[in-house]
Amino acid sequence: MKFIPSRDLRLKTASVLSELKKEGEIIITSNGKPSSLMLPIDESNLEQTLSFIKSMKAKTAMRNMRLTLRENKISTDDIDKEIKDARKEI
Repeated sequence: MKFIPSRDLRLKTASVLSELKKEGEIIITSNGKPSSLMLPIDESNLEQTLSFIKSMKAKTAMRNMRLTLRENKISTDDIDKEIKDARKEI
């Protein structure tokens, strides 16, 4: 996986997009640290890709809630609120 500074994305967009097609995914860095992930998409896989990303975000939110519950013993009402908020984003 290739790492590219955000400055290169700003100054050399066409070359970064060309590299993205070759690499399959690119990590964009800011101050040397990962900040974004670029994935190639087109009309044929746009909806499927977006659906997958939303699903993974929801699964991550659930995992984080479970960890918080174990660590802090949050209430059922707090869990219900988190689930409701996460569903709004989807």
